[in-house]
Amino acid sequence: MVGVFIGIGVGPGDPELLTFKAAKALKKVDIICIPKSHINKPSMALGMIKEVLEERTTPAEIIELVFPMTKDDLNNRKLWVENATIVAEKAQKGKDVAFITLGDPMLYSTFRYLYECVKETYPEIELEIIPGVTSVTAAAASSKLPLAEKDEVVTIIPTNLDSAHLEDAARHADNLVFMKCAFHIKELIPTLLKSGFTKNSTVALVKRCTLSEEKVIVGKLDEVSNWDVKEDYFSVAIVKKNPVPIHWKQNNGHKGCCCKHE
Repeated sequence: MVGVFIGIGVGPGDPELLTFKAAKALKKVDIICIPKSHINKPSMALGMIKEVLEERTTPAEIIELVFPMTKDDLNNRKLWVENATIVAEKAQKGKDVAFITLGDPMLYSTFRYLYECVKETYPEIELEIIPGVTSVTAAAASSKLPLAEKDEVVTIIPTNLDSAHLEDAARHADNLVFMKCAFHIKELIPTLLKSGFTKNSTVALVKRCTLSEEKVIVGKLDEVSNWDVKEDYFSVAIVKKNPVPIHWKQNNGHKGCCCKHE
């Protein structure tokens, strides 16, 4: 009997945001695959499920799968195929295999490439996806800014989108979410202003969302150039075209808050 291959979203960082369904699956599967950008680099996703793994009656087999963060499509494809083979060989032996990923498996996740390889090459393997809390919604919660209201349009901007594409996307959006490239927010101001956003547009920058070192900065677009923004891959920025009242003060107990307006 062939096992199941399950993609599991483990959320943005806080282990308490792991869903009940994800925790239940992680306690039952035989094997858990951990994505890593480098073999010697620790896995943030693995650390987030540590408590769940400790509750298991029998230990799961942990397999580290390397997915280097490069734009070498040919080499990347080769690695996806190799990693899909590792997963398939385990599943074909009747083992249930999970692949954990930060956030959600279907939103800018490495899992999708592995999923497609397994789906195309090993159609006999049953596939399942368990969604997770995304950094997008978590950042909105941490900054206390709604992602969308009424008929507002939200556009999610990925890493290193060229300025022409960004400008076109921004013209047709009421709210923008910048993922992974959020620390470039200062460089994006001219393009946003050309696209219909204003100096009074509300901006939230959330670093290390939901983690102990989380930092939230909320203000106006014309203030962003004065912010202390350091490069951090785990950053999300929300930019709302229309100004939004901020209903909480600086140092109101929200850890890392640098909000300056009411």
